[in-house]
Amino acid sequence: MEKKLIKLEDSNYEIQVIFTDEEKEDAKKEAVKVLGKDVKIPWFREGHAPINLIEEKLNPDYVKMWTYEYLINKWLREVLVENPKIKFIWEPYDLQENDKENKVSVKLDVYPEIQVLDDKRKSLKMWKMDTKATDKEIEDSLLQLKKNYADYKDTNKIEKDTVSKISLDFLDKDWKSLETGTVYVWEPEFTESKFYDIFIWKEKDKDFELDYKEKDLPHTFHKRKSEQNPAKIKVTVKDIKQVVLAEFTEENIKKLFPDQKEVTNETQLKEYIKKEIEKQKYEWELIKNVEEYISKIRDKSMKVTMPQTLIHEEFKSRMANLEQRFGGQEKVAEYFKQLWDEKTKQFVEDISKASQDSLEKFFILQKITEELKIDIDRQKAWKLEVEQKLYDKVSK
Repeated sequence: MEKKLIKLEDSNYEIQVIFTDEEKEDAKKEAVKVLGKDVKIPWFREGHAPINLIEEKLNPDYVKMWTYEYLINKWLREVLVENPKIKFIWEPYDLQENDKENKVSVKLDVYPEIQVLDDKRKSLKMWKMDTKATDKEIEDSLLQLKKNYADYKDTNKIEKDTVSKISLDFLDKDWKSLETGTVYVWEPEFTESKFYDIFIWKEKDKDFELDYKEKDLPHTFHKRKSEQNPAKIKVTVKDIKQVVLAEFTEENIKKLFPDQKEVTNETQLKEYIKKEIEKQKYEWELIKNVEEYISKIRDKSMKVTMPQTLIHEEFKSRMANLEQRFGGQEKVAEYFKQLWDEKTKQFVEDISKASQDSLEKFFILQKITEELKIDIDRQKAWKLEVEQKLYDKVSK
């Protein structure tokens, strides 16, 4: 048997086996034994019938496939022993058979190697981060917390600190109702557009009319059915709630934040908010900083070719996460049905590209940490430890 190990360009090898007729026949007998272990032949005890009689009972395509797999697997077991320095990924693929030449081959991926193109990366620096929380950020976060725990009381007139339920009735030129709908108007709408100022001081259970000029109306006031042609919208204020912001007294803080024992008043709450903002800003800025740094190195100084095996595994992982977010595989399938075929194809291609991109950055990051002698205990590494230590090494 002649064996060849051929290095290819896509972070993989082709393993070829060229065999004699006798070796092929021996492999075929082994395949028949495996496939025919449960085959029953009259007048013979199970497992003791002649090979040729067992083979007659088997699907020839299965016998052929198992024959070639036996021949290639025999060599694959040896390739690991004979090439200990090559980091193979043990998932053979692309089985090719050539009956005329008595040849069979498979491909086997290897963990990628980083190709260093130049030393320009050594002069690259990460930008210095400023992650201090501003007074405005603290006050905005405190205000948002108060809104999250706000109370809502009935009131009769719309103001900018109210939440209103609005009924819409789309009417044609003859005042016939074409379609009805409901929108809610509150702070985001008042901030978004001056249009919503028309609701200020409108009273509960009162209605008024708007001319239907689609280009002048917010999206939520557009008709749903394209074949309809409304002339007016009858607007009715169905309900109005006054937003009463939560007061963070000592009693309320204990009730609303029982896990934060160190927070007992609004001043301490602001300090807690400040720390949380700065922690989030630091993590976000650090990830962004490292991403940009790695991207510059990948574009100019290092090259890595990702094997399809790893890309496929990363793709499967991302699809599994997508299914979890959507609530199952069926939900994802339903979502894809709503898209055009081209959009679905593009969506899947984007996930595959993101998988490859993420892996390339990971292996380059790994190479850089080795070059800079950044000591990382993979078993004990805390969140963003690698990124933090890299930043400490190469920040301006």
